[in-house]
Amino acid sequence: MTRAVGWLGVALLGAVLAGCAAGPVPPAPPQFSATPPPPDPVTVCVNQLTYWAAEDLRGAPDQGYDYQHRGLSSQQADALREIVDDARALGDSRSDAFVPDRVQAACASIIPR
Repeated sequence: MTRAVGWLGVALLGAVLAGCAAGPVPPAPPQFSATPPPPDPVTVCVNQLTYWAAEDLRGAPDQGYDYQHRGLSSQQADALREIVDDARALGDSRSDAFVPDRVQAACASIIPR
């Protein structure tokens, strides 16, 4: 029995030494955040109003969406309605920058800084 315990001790010592002989474990790579920073709220507003203004002005089929289905606040919905109405009133005489300029101004006033 003593002899078996002795061989077991030698085997364990050999396993420990073999594990240490492999050298130090390399350091872990640096951790980077996979989460991007949150988008700027004004940019989000501009993207939303620009998209929905284009849909409304091109005469997209009405899906029956209210402002909440569109992901808009009531202030954004009011601004969108005004921008689209003004753009339609100008018709072909409106500049290409009309909607983007109005959307940017509306979102800058709606979103608190």
